[in-house]
Amino acid sequence: MSLLEETKSILRRYGIRLRRSAGQHFLVNERVAELEVELAEVSPGERVLEVGAGIGNLTKYLLEAGCRVVAVEKDPLLARVLRERFQGEELEVLTGDVLRVEVPEVSKVVSNPPFSISSPLVFMLLRMGLERGVLLLQREFARRIVAEPGSREYSRLSVGCRFYADWRVAASVGRGSFYPPPEVDASVVVFTPRERMRVDEEFFLRFTGMLFPYRRKTLRRAMKHVLRRLGVEGEPERVVGEELLGRRVFTLTPEEVAELSERVRAWSSSG
Repeated sequence: MSLLEETKSILRRYGIRLRRSAGQHFLVNERVAELEVELAEVSPGERVLEVGAGIGNLTKYLLEAGCRVVAVEKDPLLARVLRERFQGEELEVLTGDVLRVEVPEVSKVVSNPPFSISSPLVFMLLRMGLERGVLLLQREFARRIVAEPGSREYSRLSVGCRFYADWRVAASVGRGSFYPPPEVDASVVVFTPRERMRVDEEFFLRFTGMLFPYRRKTLRRAMKHVLRRLGVEGEPERVVGEELLGRRVFTLTPEEVAELSERVRAWSSSG
């Protein structure tokens, strides 16, 4: 039985009516599921997080690889399907919103999460200290994550994600790989943590969010707005120095943005 046929059978058996508003589009492409597990480089017995596990189409392949899976599923009926479908296997099911439940310690994440929670979920995962992550994300969102400084798609999302980890797009996944098909295509992305400078992370992310609405302006002009919003007194030249002020904001690397955030934080503290 194909994964699509198995999916339809499970939905009929449990009387499940899918809700597009909840992002309930299940992966039914076996090759994509196999690729995700392969890219994660999992080992037997390794504890792996899966977010938005649905009825377990990816869970199935993680368990076959010998993983101990921690599956988070918000829909109680789908969580019941998971428990019954994989009864007796190395699966722990948490019912609830992954952004609110307490997730136990895991080494990796392999997941096809709802596209609607991609941004908060990614930053939650990046701060968990994982060894590796494989995610199936909306294609446009994935492009923004991996965008290079100076490119059209480079944004606050690019800066934040690339500060924490190295990212790559491993595969494109058409909407026909899901049941029911979503209105957008997807990409499989892989991230691995990277060495980074120590910063006040909360301030760094807040500062980046304030800076990038002015992405096309010079840093000199953008910083006037940012300093005013932060309530920091002083001209940009005094706060961050002259060396970067002529650059356009969207050309700054994640490391340069992080260094700027620390300069501004130190100046505001000293004032």
